[in-house]
Amino acid sequence: MPIVIGLGGLLIPTPRLALFVFAAMAIWLTTQLSKRWHVSDGALGGYVERMFVIGVLGARFAYVIRHFSAYQPHILSAFFVWQPGYTPWAGFALALAYLGWMVWRQQISLLQLRLIALVGIPLTALYWVSLATVGQFAPVDRLQPGSRLPSIGLMTLNGQPVDLAGLRGRPAIVNIWATWCLPCREEMPLLNRTFAKRQKGGLAMVGVDLAEPAQRVQQFLTSAPVHYSVWVDPPTIPSHRARSPSTTLFARTGGFAVPTTIFVDRKGIIRSIYVGKLTASVLAIKVADMGATISSP
Repeated sequence: MPIVIGLGGLLIPTPRLALFVFAAMAIWLTTQLSKRWHVSDGALGGYVERMFVIGVLGARFAYVIRHFSAYQPHILSAFFVWQPGYTPWAGFALALAYLGWMVWRQQISLLQLRLIALVGIPLTALYWVSLATVGQFAPVDRLQPGSRLPSIGLMTLNGQPVDLAGLRGRPAIVNIWATWCLPCREEMPLLNRTFAKRQKGGLAMVGVDLAEPAQRVQQFLTSAPVHYSVWVDPPTIPSHRARSPSTTLFARTGGFAVPTTIFVDRKGIIRSIYVGKLTASVLAIKVADMGATISSP
């Protein structure tokens, strides 16, 4: 399965979509079986639904506590549950704790508990198996966490040849973007502030424009300048059928959507690839994970 699924202009992480699908199946099956087997009048599905909500909120809360320094300057973003950032084991623990509390209060009988287990255990196992297939069966050259930053020839806006592999040796952020991409333009000030703060600490940052002429990119940057480097495709491509260097890089990340941001550690190893618009908290956490701790802008 792909790591994200696009619905129109909306990007939904596959694990999150799968979680909601399996939760809906569990609620529906529990409700229908409890009615058919006369275990309850259908209210049992409501308990399963509350388990799911408590689990999701608990997983989010545990993640925010773990990365509180990144969320503290932007505390309201901690409540943006549609954004990434969950601790699954904490969510499962809280959901099971709620179920145990309901049994202890005799709100759920042992027979009803068996029905929940009959539905929940197989679906939970199937959910984890489905997660194991995310990102699998990809082309052998697909970039993913653990891959080495590849050697791809690009060009600076001054016409100087550069190679992506030259970023190896220090923490680096490679942001694939385009002038026509609204989320790309919206996250550029955040990237710019982060680079301005951390460049003296060794952080490298490059914006790789996706297959646009250098002149168009230069014209765009006159009205929206940034301090970090912006690289573009060289003016000539060996064959009209060949991919340009930027589209090659984009395709190797999965080619899902722009912006796509690659986080690389000091050894030139990719630590994570983030698809979609970055937020200050997400950026702070990602950069800290790659070995270059920053303060959230």
